[in-house]
Amino acid sequence: MTQPTIEQLQALEAEIEHTLYTLIELELEEAYSEMSTRFAQLLAEVQAAHLIDYKLDVLVNPASFDTETRILLESLIAAKTRPQKRHRLLTHRMILKVWLRKNQRFMNEFLPQMF
Repeated sequence: MTQPTIEQLQALEAEIEHTLYTLIELELEEAYSEMSTRFAQLLAEVQAAHLIDYKLDVLVNPASFDTETRILLESLIAAKTRPQKRHRLLTHRMILKVWLRKNQRFMNEFLPQMF
């Protein structure tokens, strides 16, 4: 397993941030199917960078990454530790909810507009 380079991590950070804003817009439009597709693509990129495995377990210390990458990894950890009713599978939607709630721009700018 090769470790990603600094350039690859910076590109991943930019992609995570871009995807976050895209997902916020899709949330406002209630385009949930498109949200799931985009989020699944992002998780595949994070997995390709060897930050998570196929079970969505975080393989690295989130504190050592830039802001959006750190928040995404912490959201994965938080979503996995939440108690699940009847041991349901962890879904992209569950992870996405945690991730959006951890993002200050979403909480301060977009969430109030939704009500």
